[in-house]
Formats: sequence, C-alpha cells, structure tokens
Amino acid sequence: MQSELWQEIPEFEGASVEQHWIEANSGFHLRVLHWTPEQEQAKQARTLVMIPGWNSVPEGWFPILSEWVKHRPVVYIETREKGSCRIDSAISKEIFLVPNIASDLPIILQKMQLNPAECDAIGSSLGATLLLEGLREDTLVFRSLVVLSPNLAFIPPLWARPLIPAPLFMYNALVRFVIWYLEKILKEEGQRIRYRRTLLAAPIDRLRLCSMVFKNYKMDLYFTGSSAPVGVLRASSDTLHDHSDAGILSKQIPNCTLIDIESNQFAHEAAAIPVIEQFMESFG
Repeated sequence: MQSELWQEIPEFEGASVEQHWIEANSGFHLRVLHWTPEQEQAKQARTLVMIPGWNSVPEGWFPILSEWVKHRPVVYIETREKGSCRIDSAISKEIFLVPNIASDLPIILQKMQLNPAECDAIGSSLGATLLLEGLREDTLVFRSLVVLSPNLAFIPPLWARPLIPAPLFMYNALVRFVIWYLEKILKEEGQRIRYRRTLLAAPIDRLRLCSMVFKNYKMDLYFTGSSAPVGVLRASSDTLHDHSDAGILSKQIPNCTLIDIESNQFAHEAAAIPVIEQFMESFG
C-alpha cells in the first residue's frame, strides 16, 4: 500500500503526464510529475510549480490538479522526506534539515530548464516553508508565490514531545495514535482524510528523523531581498496550523498579501483556482 502511493502516475483528462526521477543534491533522486495541457494555448501558459506538504501524497491534490493541468503546465515536486525519493546513502538527521531539503529545489528546476522568475509557484505546509526559505535566501525567486499554512516553526503538542525520539519499532503504534488524535481535533473531513492517508504512507524511519529535526526549526523572518509577490492563504477553520503565522508573515515579507479562504480543504479543490489565479494575474 505504502509503495503504491509513491509510484502512482496520476493521469487527468485534458493533459499528458510524465514522471521523472531527477538527482538534486548528490545522492537524492526526487520524483517530479510534469503535466502538459493538450490545448495549444494552454501549453504556452506559464508553468506552475507545486511543492506539497510533509509526506503529502498526490491523491490529496487530485481535485485541484485535475482541473489546473488543463489550463497550464504543472510541475509537482516531491521533496526528499517522501517515500518516492531515492536516497543513495544511509539516512540521518542532517539530511532532513529544512535548509537542506529546500536546497534541492533550485537544482531540480535548473535541470528541467525552468526559470523560476518565469513561473508561478504554490506550496503547502512544509512545501510552503521550503519556498519561503528559497525566497528569503534569494535562491528560488518566482514570478509570484502562493503559500498555504506555512510553518514558522513545527511545534509538537506537549503530549507528543516525549514520543518523538521513541525507538523506531514503536512508531507504527504511535502513528496510529496520532491519526486517532487528529480525527478528534480536526474539524474538516477532507483534512482528516488527507492526514490519515499521509501518515499511513510515510516511511517510518524518515518520519521519525524528520520529527526529531523539524521540532528544532524556526524560520528566520529577515526578508530583505526579493520583492516577488507572495500571497498567504489563511483558513480560519484550520485547527492544525497556527493562524497567527500568516499574519506575522504578511508583516515581515515585502509585497505580501493575506488571502482569506473558507477552509484548508477549499485550497485543495478546483474552486480555489480562480482565487489563486486572480492573485497571480494581478501582477501581470
């Protein structure tokens, strides 16, 4: 079940798809899904780069992807913590440091002969955080950038902190417990389904190391370089991500706009496309 989720190549009506494994930093081969619209005019549209969240499987994005790929090329990059990434060496905490994960993205785009300044991008959760790291470091500056639920820090609840460094053999049981807990606290059914699917698909050894590393992460909010437009999607019903992070970012990032949406699930649906595109097109 776990490996199948990372091997599926989603095919949607109105677009063709190619799957690539591209070596980013040495020893890390990331899976990239590249959809090209069938209509000639849509083929010429700006490419959209999508970076999903921590261990996010593509299925959770099918509702929005299936429509978006008809209208513009979409490049979907699965970062190195995911089960699809082929890692040549033994895994360690260091390779999952957020700046190290982020450093793969410019290399992938360069090898795909994509200029970020000519592309729009969207990222969710960890994916959003990685894109903001690239923006702050001036290593990955897109024409426009939309982020959903970026993490200024990955703060585990108090009850979870003693569990994070637990031995690997205990993690399957811990994952089941976390799924049960999220079922209780998350208000949105779609969000509950996505997190259950994500946690069950996660490689346990990578999940454990990332949990240990991410809890020490804190975003540097010193954004002084590029003034590329950034839209921050904020869903008031999302109980898993800190709403104040969106407000803090809107004050720290130059040329940043808060975009209020009804729910986290809405951002995964085709209905969100006009909202996101309106922001991206406003800088044409």
